[in-house]
Amino acid sequence: MKRAIVLLGIFLITLFVPAQQNKVSFIPQPESIEIKEGAFHLNNETQVFIPSKYYEDLKGIVTTKLANDTGFNFTAKKGKSKSTSNYIVFQKSKASEIKPEGYILEISAKKITIKAKDYGGMFNGFQTLRQAIPVEQSKETKIPSMIVNDNPRFGWRGVLADVSRHFHSKEFLMKQIDVLSAYKINTFHIHLTDDQGWRIEIKKYPKLTEKGAWRADREGVHWWSRKPATAEEPKTVGGFYTQEDLKSIIEYARVRNVEIIPEIDVPGHSKALVASYPELFCSDIDTIGVNFEVAVGGKAPNNTVCPASEFTYQFIEGVIEEIAALFPSKYIHIGGDECSKKDWKKSELCKQLMEENGLKDYEELQSYFIQRIHKIVEKQNKIMIGWDEVLSGNGVPGATIMAWRRGKYTPEIQAPREGYPTIMTSYLHSYISRVQGPTFIEPEGPNSVLPLSVVYNHEPVPSELTPEEASRVLGNQASLWGEFTPTGEHFEYMLYPRTLASAEVSWSNPKLKSWQRFQDALEFTHFKRLEKEGVNFAKSLFTVYPAFGIDQLHNKAIVYLETEAVGYDIYYTLDGSEPSLEATKYEGNFTAVPKSLLKAGLFNKDGELLGQITELRLK
Repeated sequence: MKRAIVLLGIFLITLFVPAQQNKVSFIPQPESIEIKEGAFHLNNETQVFIPSKYYEDLKGIVTTKLANDTGFNFTAKKGKSKSTSNYIVFQKSKASEIKPEGYILEISAKKITIKAKDYGGMFNGFQTLRQAIPVEQSKETKIPSMIVNDNPRFGWRGVLADVSRHFHSKEFLMKQIDVLSAYKINTFHIHLTDDQGWRIEIKKYPKLTEKGAWRADREGVHWWSRKPATAEEPKTVGGFYTQEDLKSIIEYARVRNVEIIPEIDVPGHSKALVASYPELFCSDIDTIGVNFEVAVGGKAPNNTVCPASEFTYQFIEGVIEEIAALFPSKYIHIGGDECSKKDWKKSELCKQLMEENGLKDYEELQSYFIQRIHKIVEKQNKIMIGWDEVLSGNGVPGATIMAWRRGKYTPEIQAPREGYPTIMTSYLHSYISRVQGPTFIEPEGPNSVLPLSVVYNHEPVPSELTPEEASRVLGNQASLWGEFTPTGEHFEYMLYPRTLASAEVSWSNPKLKSWQRFQDALEFTHFKRLEKEGVNFAKSLFTVYPAFGIDQLHNKAIVYLETEAVGYDIYYTLDGSEPSLEATKYEGNFTAVPKSLLKAGLFNKDGELLGQITELRLK
């Protein structure tokens, strides 16, 4: 029998037994939770006590967030409580079971105590307390009595925000830092430069933002179909952060236990840099036909700086000096990924440099460049981070690797095995720029899908590593590239809730993970919390994925439906009407007349549509 099968996209997930909804729903899941009898009654009379060392940083966050969460007004005082009941107290603790950024949260009828060894632990314990507070406000808020013992799995719990491809304001980034820190994300990696825009003020080189921060408007054209800009047309799309802006972001993040990691991308992904200062391009290459304008989309030829020019290193050193002085983080990310060697191969200067230094190929030439940049970073008493491409050639001993590729390269195994501290941000599991539902339903993005459940079920430490090698894994990061996020609303839609899944991967013991529990926590509690914070989030986990094949011999369509959410039923129609509980319940694959209009949705037992309707013509 000859059949023509047309698959439009389906994935398989593991089904879990539905779990009973808990009184409290935490994300990320704590190490241990012991629910006790009784409850703490939070009200306008509740007092807050904070140790003197942390008072100035914590008081504003604690009182403001508690007020927003409950509707009550709070004041904070320094030191220990002299009250006998109705108070919240933060305590410095030397308990051996508390690790850096860990905490013990004790809630009883009389008081709430948050014990920690450091500021990060107190902040994280407070965020867990906030999640124990009911979302709905009332005249008196009851918090169940409990003891929570909690420590992070990884020290690096990150999110990358690409603001080069599309610029987002200082205030917008602060909003994301505030939301992410509530889920114990402690590292915010800002991709500040790329082919499509330079976003950081460098006072020594003003043209980086005078020219490099702006590009011609092609926003109505698909990212990969945009024609290059001409020198004459106006450059109106873009923006940049002044150093004062960045100081504000850094301080805002600091009090939320978040470290800002700056990234400038060299030697490739540097079209905005080369457009601003063409002398960074190899001077012996014929530049007839070379476009020295900031890239407007995905196509960005001639986007590498010259590794055979001393001016290149002097220039980058000037940039790194200002970045090192501005950012208190011990890390500076220098990119190093996806570097085209096409222009280098045309350069006699590059060939001469290779001969003089015994470099056998252009991968080793890139290693030479990266190693020199590494020395510049070290000179500023910083640690260099590079994407895993910096492992090629001769590598760069002493650097930290951000591993994103899999397949034959396996850098997430290679890097820690070769002794490199490694941060995992797998393309397959953590690149949340990929759409999170069926591509024909989701907003415009790459033609690949990364569902929420795949992010959640990711294990960032490869099983092939020995315990010693695994100890070099610093943590996990979700990365949002900005090609398809021109608006803040779209940016948030891609961030949430997948960054919450990544937060649990980064914080919680993997043995504690449960997709059913996480799904319920989102649906019944955390979607409401995000809504309260004014966040635009996706509900794509409730979307129905369709796939079908055409049996040409028997003139029928064979239809399969799937969803990553568990515990609910799919209902569908084939006549164009809207599905409901009165429609046909999906019990397994079925046949239909070709060209029928399929409409399917996921419903709870009350008949409420949980996501959006999937609509597909079977042809």
